[in-house]
Amino acid sequence: MSKLTSPLCRVGRKKPIQQRVINKSPKDFNIYVEPFVGSGDIFFALKLDPTKVKSYINDKDTDVATAFKIMKSNPNISTIAKFKNMSLEQVRSFVKQSHTGLDRLAQIIYKLCGTFGSKGGDNIIYKNPNIEPKLRKIPKYAEYLKNTTITSKDYKSLFSHDSANTFFYLDPPYEKSKGLYKSDVINYTEMANRLKKIKGKFLLSINDSKEIRDIFKDFKISGLSVEGGGQAQSDIGKKSRKELFISNY
Repeated sequence: MSKLTSPLCRVGRKKPIQQRVINKSPKDFNIYVEPFVGSGDIFFALKLDPTKVKSYINDKDTDVATAFKIMKSNPNISTIAKFKNMSLEQVRSFVKQSHTGLDRLAQIIYKLCGTFGSKGGDNIIYKNPNIEPKLRKIPKYAEYLKNTTITSKDYKSLFSHDSANTFFYLDPPYEKSKGLYKSDVINYTEMANRLKKIKGKFLLSINDSKEIRDIFKDFKISGLSVEGGGQAQSDIGKKSRKELFISNY
């Protein structure tokens, strides 16, 4: 399985730690569940074999879920040359219009990759990302996604896919991330209690704090240092931040 990189940009994306997530992930599962898929960095980096693994990816941000659904539908890419030489003003105008299919995917990528902090939404497009090479890979994305179910629900609904052969990777909004996501209120105690009941394996990536360590104290916890400050105001100017891997294996 050849490696694909996500065409989406997203605040809090996992590119800086994706290899460490891969190294930490179990190798024996045939159901993959990612309740907070975001940009999909981990989903693609795992190089899942769609003939052997059934995947369920989810994000409360409907733009993210829609982008994955369009990629899976494998729209015709014969018109992507029009995106090659667009000016910034043309991009801003394009994003404000109503689109479907390939153009809707292009619109979402512009919104996520051209806004400050990749916040998307109605934030101003301040740069013109080159999206044509991303769109050219749509047939490969469609092939990778062919055995994937894409939803935009509450993360707890994804636990219905639990089994002894399921691997859950969870990357929820971190503490103090208010305002960075459309849905950023997570009850971590509720999450920990739910994870205690699953039959499958899970790996959770989260910020390091005393509160988080206390809530998830019944699981295996390991710390890691990640280059670059986080998204919280207190992280501005920092060269690295502390995060955690939490798992039940």
